[in-house]
Amino acid sequence: MNREELERYLRQYSPREEEFLREQSRETAARRKQQIQQMHRKLDTGAYLYESGQFMRSGEKIGVYRHDRFWKVEPHIHDYIELCYVWSGECRQNIEGRDVLTVEGDVCIFDTRAVHSVEAAGENDIMINLLMRREFFDSAFLSRMLRQGIVSEFLAGAVTRSRQNKHYLYFPAHRNSRIHDIMEQILMEYYTADLGMEQVLESYVIILFTELLRTLRDDSRESSGVSGEVQIIELLAYIEDHYEDCTLSEMGKAFGLHGNYLTALLKERTGRSFVEHVQEQRLKKARALLENTDLSVAELIPLCGYSNMNFFYKKFRESFGCTPAEYRKRFRNSVP
Repeated sequence: MNREELERYLRQYSPREEEFLREQSRETAARRKQQIQQMHRKLDTGAYLYESGQFMRSGEKIGVYRHDRFWKVEPHIHDYIELCYVWSGECRQNIEGRDVLTVEGDVCIFDTRAVHSVEAAGENDIMINLLMRREFFDSAFLSRMLRQGIVSEFLAGAVTRSRQNKHYLYFPAHRNSRIHDIMEQILMEYYTADLGMEQVLESYVIILFTELLRTLRDDSRESSGVSGEVQIIELLAYIEDHYEDCTLSEMGKAFGLHGNYLTALLKERTGRSFVEHVQEQRLKKARALLENTDLSVAELIPLCGYSNMNFFYKKFRESFGCTPAEYRKRFRNSVP
């Protein structure tokens, strides 16, 4: 499948869309509502439960469903994670009592408890739903992001806190053209269904999540400032780039601020001081080297910014509960 074929496929009418265009009557709408009542269980809250078995193939971690146009979707929740991408046009929804308009290129991710309804879409309003089982989302999005570095960890933590307060995430991704390119690859892979599709889809979705986090980072840089032009994410990025020999005084000079102020700011906004962030990034580097290289512990210690072996062993054990050698053995035994 190429791009032109994908575009035609997404815009062709589904049986339900053809039914609406053929009849366009109150009786048709009433019949459709009755079908929904028969297909989905209505909860005590009044919302319907959409179950993965009705939209995903058996054993699928990731599924794709193109939203039907013209029909209004009643308030509902899912037993899976749903990523809604606006391929073209716009999407008007009510999410947890709030009217939300998303435009072409935007992304919403719905948790299993997010009650939302969708207004009837027009001819050019194409919405793509990526359906993910909860365990895949948590491992691919959150756990994997936490392992990448202190910037990704900070962003993933912000996402986690957001999920605790509300059960959906909104990404204004229309300004990031790479999101559309990744979604295009995901859809062509899914609809072509070639050899190894599941593994390729998982890789693309992880790339998509990474790009969404970058969108969140860039949006936060534009929308909120700390101490003039200095941003928390910029401070963390500086530490991530200079963790081997980073000092508080040098970072203070780089940002034109007193070092003590910077570490107080980090502590206030992230819960960790400058020293704690440096240690965290060094240990993340050590873990990556243990997982992906055959370097001896003595060889990797200086690459992580440590000069004292005993101090490294102490910090590593405090963080991971084992020695570096034990960690490497456990990791490699767990890899299929």
